[in-house]
Amino acid sequence: MRTASTRGAAGGGRARERRRGALRRLAAVGACGALLCAAPGAAAAADGPRTWWVGPGGSIQEAVDRAASGDTVEIAAGTYREAVCVVGKGLTIRGAGREATTITWPDWGAGAPLPEVAPTPCWEAQERADEEDDGTTLADDVSGLFFLGPDAPVRVQDLGTLNHPANGVAVWGGWGVEVRGTRGVAHERYGVLAADSHDVVVADNLELGWDRGAPWYSGTAGVSVGDSDGARAGVLGNTVVGYNLGVFVKESRGGTVAGNTLTGNCAGVLLFDDSATEVPDTTRHVEGGDWAVVDNTVTANNRYCLVGRDGTQRVSGTGVAVTNADHVLVARNTITDHRPWTPEGAEPVNFPSGAVALVAFAAPPGTDPAGAVPPGTVEDVLVTGNTTAGNVPQDVWVTHAVPGSPLQDPGARVVVESSGCTVASLAERCG
Repeated sequence: MRTASTRGAAGGGRARERRRGALRRLAAVGACGALLCAAPGAAAAADGPRTWWVGPGGSIQEAVDRAASGDTVEIAAGTYREAVCVVGKGLTIRGAGREATTITWPDWGAGAPLPEVAPTPCWEAQERADEEDDGTTLADDVSGLFFLGPDAPVRVQDLGTLNHPANGVAVWGGWGVEVRGTRGVAHERYGVLAADSHDVVVADNLELGWDRGAPWYSGTAGVSVGDSDGARAGVLGNTVVGYNLGVFVKESRGGTVAGNTLTGNCAGVLLFDDSATEVPDTTRHVEGGDWAVVDNTVTANNRYCLVGRDGTQRVSGTGVAVTNADHVLVARNTITDHRPWTPEGAEPVNFPSGAVALVAFAAPPGTDPAGAVPPGTVEDVLVTGNTTAGNVPQDVWVTHAVPGSPLQDPGARVVVESSGCTVASLAERCG
């Protein structure tokens, strides 16, 4: 009896303690669930990564500021009006789903000015590098999530960003970068940008541009890898609609653009070897090339937009363009229904349209920064096994020198295996 009674008393006590513990845990969750707290198990592990939880009404920036490299920030479903700057840290930032967790900025455009912001290293870095912004304010330099010089891998997944005037998600100077399963809407520069970074994966994201009209128009690109030597990048399975460029690879070497769906942009894919980097500054040169563009669906990218440093390149109806880059494979893509379009009263399109354009040109005079290295010509390119239909005026355009224009002849080993190759003077290059 005593033994049984003792067992019963001990058992009942433990049960009550478990109930009290459960109530305390529920109370703790109630106290911090709407704000910010470290996960109990992680908080006890002083030497290991921690998980920081942000709920509706809480601050993602506060969580980021308290976190250490290697930590995780979990963001509950909800809408968070923030622009988050992460300096010198590699974190995992994860939402509850790209339709459930949204980091947003106020609507802006004609009649709705951008809100002023306090200086941060991120917004100041953006302003220094961005030739298109208003140099009198940082208001147009903010991003949804901006990682500046992380010292550990960066992972962003399962969340949305909306309306930021710079980027949705940007990583500068990163390594081990993964952005997956996000949704970006109406950003003025890039939906997702990895710049001056390597070992990059941008996968399964949805990027939707928004044309605000002059002087903003739509954003530069839905996804971009820029200014990255040895990028080892994969741009995989993304969908981009309504940007100037669907996927923009600039001054970067080494990667794959595969399985993406790109439609309703001005150009689907642009691989571009420029004369100088932009991030973090213009002092470097990367020989752009060594990319595979394969197994993408590129359809009706017929918006009209102005591109280039001086805005003199007018683009519409281009599927895949390779400009000044070398060692590029364009294969097994479905590229259809590209037809250049010029709005009433606008200057006509002057960038090659069609399914694939292989372009070599010199920078317009006065547009290169001091010390820039002229890019090479387009060379060592193979275009093969693509499915093309409904592209106007041709399926494949191969560069050739035109007096009085910046266009130049291609370099060696440009091979096009397509019946649509249309450049009479270089017809022998079409296999």
